[in-house]
Amino acid sequence: MIMKKSLLFVLLSIVLLSCGTGPKQDEPKTDSTAKKEPLVYPFTAKYSLNWQPGDERNAVLALTSFKKYVDGDVKGAFDYFADSIEFIMDKFHFVGKKDSLVAMMIPMRAGIASMSVQPDTWITTYYPDKKNTWVTVWSTQKWTDKKGKTDSVYLVDDILIKDGKILEVDEKQREFPVPKMKKM
Repeated sequence: MIMKKSLLFVLLSIVLLSCGTGPKQDEPKTDSTAKKEPLVYPFTAKYSLNWQPGDERNAVLALTSFKKYVDGDVKGAFDYFADSIEFIMDKFHFVGKKDSLVAMMIPMRAGIASMSVQPDTWITTYYPDKKNTWVTVWSTQKWTDKKGKTDSVYLVDDILIKDGKILEVDEKQREFPVPKMKKM
């Protein structure tokens, strides 16, 4: 009996003494654990650098609006917009009422036979100092017009959303190079 108790005591002592005596491994440093040094930027940002991850429901709202436009439902796409909006894209800048922009966009979309959008990714950011949420979407858009001409463009869309409505779309585009012609 004494031997069993002694053996139990020895085993418990070994277990207790071995806890926490292993070599301590350094945790890898990430951006959030690295020592923060004051930075001196060579430029001043136009917008705040103070942001945090935003509510992903805003990304769903923005992407749903895109999807409706791609599917040809222009009015449905604009259901997600505020009454007064700003829309900026290559050689185009609109500031005004949503209904006026919808009236311009319906004939533009009607000239397209088919369209597709393939997002690479998106990010939702919240700027607490401005109480603004932006959704940025990186994507490739392809379309075929009613005359059969096909084209594509790479887009970066910055979408300002407040109170569940799109207030601004700022779209930048990069055209793809023209494919080289094969010599015959």
